[in-house]
Amino acid sequence: MAVTQTKRNIPTVAQAVERFITKNRAQRGVREHISVLQGAPTGRVVGKRAAGTALAKSPLGPLRFDRVTGDDFAAWFHDRHPEHLAASTRKRGRSSLRQLLLFAIASGWADESVLASLPPVWASPARREWLRPEQLVALDALVTDKHFTPEQRFMWRCLVNTGLRTEELVRLKPQALNVIDGTLAVLGKGRGDGKLRHVPVSPEFRAEWQAYVLEHRLRPTSWMFPQTVVRFVPGERCGTERVTTDASRHCTPKAARTVFVKLQELADDAVREGRLAHELRPPFALTPKVLRRTYACCNLILSELRGGGHGLDLRSLQEAMGHESLETTALYLSDVSSYLNRMRRPVSLVEAAASLTSGTYDERLAA
Repeated sequence: MAVTQTKRNIPTVAQAVERFITKNRAQRGVREHISVLQGAPTGRVVGKRAAGTALAKSPLGPLRFDRVTGDDFAAWFHDRHPEHLAASTRKRGRSSLRQLLLFAIASGWADESVLASLPPVWASPARREWLRPEQLVALDALVTDKHFTPEQRFMWRCLVNTGLRTEELVRLKPQALNVIDGTLAVLGKGRGDGKLRHVPVSPEFRAEWQAYVLEHRLRPTSWMFPQTVVRFVPGERCGTERVTTDASRHCTPKAARTVFVKLQELADDAVREGRLAHELRPPFALTPKVLRRTYACCNLILSELRGGGHGLDLRSLQEAMGHESLETTALYLSDVSSYLNRMRRPVSLVEAAASLTSGTYDERLAA
């Protein structure tokens, strides 16, 4: 059968991947698509997020797109994302493959039937660990200049007081703080460049922010946390390492995660040495997501127990955290319910009822 002009225009799988990446390069999340579909220049990406060969470099890459069946794509997916990987990792990989197939179907390179063979995946169970107020105070006392740099200490303070994601933290600039309104402009998750939101911050944190900017002589458009580069300088007997700052780039989220690894080690040492009560050491790994959940839960606790402008209510917290749905924010209510019940003091219902009705009853007798 002769090849028609239409079939001549159908690209190979590798070419389709390249066109898909080029079209979506401005979208958030495209880096995950690149990892799964295109891979690294070396040809194979290894690690937790990529266990097999990327699609463009697999045996399917040189084939014309319309000659690859849905079962072929499913077989590649299982090879790339075996069962031992986290469910959330497999879900992201399936999302990348599905987006490519939808792009190919819209371009006329594949039939809609290829979607039917996509394997089902399930997300990992939601993790709800957060630091109780007592634990937060104890861990905050360990973040000192003896073990942390000024940048690391301020990273911790930013995460504690704003509940930011690490990707949002590293992109902060001095001009993000609006001193008059008492808010921090944050570029969060969303299509394109992301969605802008304004996080309310306390006067104490605003003072810390301004002191940090003055101390580091940062311009309004500078990065709050620029990238540090370690260079090897050869010497007469042995070389030395010199740490320099690249002001043109911000640091990576890994720099923030390093703070939590170090803090976890310090907490373990403090428990062994008797300087920290065992119950104040969190029984789970410290991560930026734990601190983000802590920010949400502690604000709800303060709003419930203190009121009068302390903490954030549910609606304000939704805006501060950048949640699309109020139902997402409401999940934290169930997290703090047991803590709130522990803080509330039970009373004798009969005595309480008597105190409520006594005034009204006496007034009726007097009348």
